Amino acid sequence: MSHKAIGITCLALAATATPLSAHAHGTMELPASRVLTCYNEGAEQPKSGACQAARMVGGAQQFYDWNGVRQGNAAGNHRALIADGELCSGGSASFRGLDLARLDWPQTSIVPTASGDYTFVWRASAPHATQYFKYYITRDDWDPGMPLRWSDLEEFATVSGAQAVQENGKYRMKVQLPQGKKGSHILYSIWQRGDSPEAFYACADVKFPGDGLAVREIGWEDQGVLAAKGDLVVGTQLTFRAMDAMGRDAGKHVLTITAANARARTWAYQLAQKVNVESQIFRIGELQARNGASSIVPLSSATANRVYLSKSYPGYRFEIDKEAPSASGRSGSGGGGATSTGQPDGSTLDTWREGPAYEIGQAVTYQGKRYVCLQRHTAWRGAGWAPAVTPALWRLIR
Repeated sequence: MSHKAIGITCLALAATATPLSAHAHGTMELPASRVLTCYNEGAEQPKSGACQAARMVGGAQQFYDWNGVRQGNAAGNHRALIADGELCSGGSASFRGLDLARLDWPQTSIVPTASGDYTFVWRASAPHATQYFKYYITRDDWDPGMPLRWSDLEEFATVSGAQAVQENGKYRMKVQLPQGKKGSHILYSIWQRGDSPEAFYACADVKFPGDGLAVREIGWEDQGVLAAKGDLVVGTQLTFRAMDAMGRDAGKHVLTITAANARARTWAYQLAQKVNVESQIFRIGELQARNGASSIVPLSSATANRVYLSKSYPGYRFEIDKEAPSASGRSGSGGGGATSTGQPDGSTLDTWREGPAYEIGQAVTYQGKRYVCLQRHTAWRGAGWAPAVTPALWRLIR
């Protein structure tokens, strides 16, 4: 088992922990941290200039270990342990590429609600008792061309563990944003465990509306990136599922993969177009605000589109299910049994089996029933991670 395979495994079950599991537990997902952004772009060949430069400095492993930007003995002494210029790496040389002072780090648009708040999300590959989450934002006069310093930040919120809602391996919390912020900033966050001195750190590059557009006119709340992980096999069905706060289906939007739209950037673009036409609940694309009006425009990109939820539907969420064509329906197939559709990351396997890596939203068949993956993980052989017995990783859909 390779070191990289360990780093990307979603360690939802402590009993099957790999050697890194004691130290790798989470990062900020919304807005996306630098390390998670670069991992989603592709650890080996990231697409943005900033992530490419970070890889040159710190290697690809820092992206595979996206959930490990940490100090093991922080105990709240963050400023004493992390020097100026090393905030984004959490003071760890293993993540030194994240500290690069560049103007081209990919940004998340921060769109507050009419009351000025925003829902932050931390993705936790291993949940813990939490003392607090702290949030900082760069001052208006900070210099983005210089490494980030503690004096560049102003604290604006502390959320206790009791206030953060934990669900499906994620912590969600509604936070009042500082007033008057416009344009580009770095949002810095700290997750301090309550059952250990260990703490985790995240830098997220964000952009606030800078043209005076009233937030009440936008009407959409950012729900995160639509990450097209790779090209898909012809015949795959993608289903964008909208669910209400109780987890019940509120809408389904199906895109069938053909030879014309199998490339990641193309199916992401077409799925965004389809959802935007059919759904009143979600929009997919890039939020563009100009001349007092806003719109969400789909992009032909595997990583640049984001999912937005209408503020008229609070508590709703989405999943993207991937259902590959059955083995018996493909020419050259060997017949029954678990068969790969040919993707090297196993992202379009139809029948569950031990060994491949499974992606969030991927649908598989196991013992005649259909399940959807809730957390990215690799099904290690002999670990007993079958869908029917691991509800933290799989949800029964039919």
